[in-house]
Amino acid sequence: MRSTTLLLVLAMVGDTCCLAAEHGKCSAPPAGSKYATDVPSFFPTEFHDVPVLSVRQETQASKVITFGLPDGVALDLPISSAILMNAPKVKAGKDVARPYNPISPNRVGSFDLLIKVYEAGLASKYADSLKPGDRVSFKQIKGNVKKFRYPFGKTSITMLAGGTGIAPMYQALHPLLDTPGDTTEVHLIYGNNSPEDIMLKAELDDLAVKHSGRFKVTYVVGKDASDTSAASTSFETGWIDQEKVGRLAFPPSPDTAVWVCGVDAMYNSLAGSRFKPLAAGSALHALGYTDEMVWRS
Repeated sequence: MRSTTLLLVLAMVGDTCCLAAEHGKCSAPPAGSKYATDVPSFFPTEFHDVPVLSVRQETQASKVITFGLPDGVALDLPISSAILMNAPKVKAGKDVARPYNPISPNRVGSFDLLIKVYEAGLASKYADSLKPGDRVSFKQIKGNVKKFRYPFGKTSITMLAGGTGIAPMYQALHPLLDTPGDTTEVHLIYGNNSPEDIMLKAELDDLAVKHSGRFKVTYVVGKDASDTSAASTSFETGWIDQEKVGRLAFPPSPDTAVWVCGVDAMYNSLAGSRFKPLAAGSALHALGYTDEMVWRS
């Protein structure tokens, strides 16, 4: 018997899926939409809604949310880039928009977002409330698209990620490791407060085994720079700092890049800031890296 509530039908076509509901199927943006790049991605520069397909708890404070796309359609994102999620009426009755880097950028039929829920996070609390069948609006603007894009043109990349800063890195690992003929070497140095806070760990460990000749991951665990409570053979302890970068990263070279994404304190200590030129006295500057070698998401 048909329920009087929303009828959800997952129509599987190969590896694709689209959520069908009483109010309509997944749809493409309207004709004539404007896009942030010359080669359009799926989302235009105006908000367009798609359905939630599933929600998976990743860590105690983070979720992976899967959203539907039309059958046979992928995001086709420039890598690296983010999309803006609209959280309606969460700030004094007004909408707010926050950028998120999809972690499955070119999967057909759906895409995933990794979202950490913060106590004071307006958009993340909205995301935490989502359930299958809800519809969520996204758009992409030029500011969401980084100047450094795949293919990156480097022989090696050191990724320095903290917390959800793993999202743009994981997005980029798809083409870096799966594109035939790509020989880029990648070392991910990934910091979190505790072992239980490490997001996408199973996936990262699997990639490290599958691509052991080109991809390595080092986990750094600590609530502060001197925290050694999680000391083990599996983790570095404390924070990602000058000593660890000097010991673990690919050395400075025109053919390498150091990619940073994390909290403000991480940008400040490693590069001086998130947006300004590499600052004298910062860890990366002291190690001999230049502005051209440092990317920041």
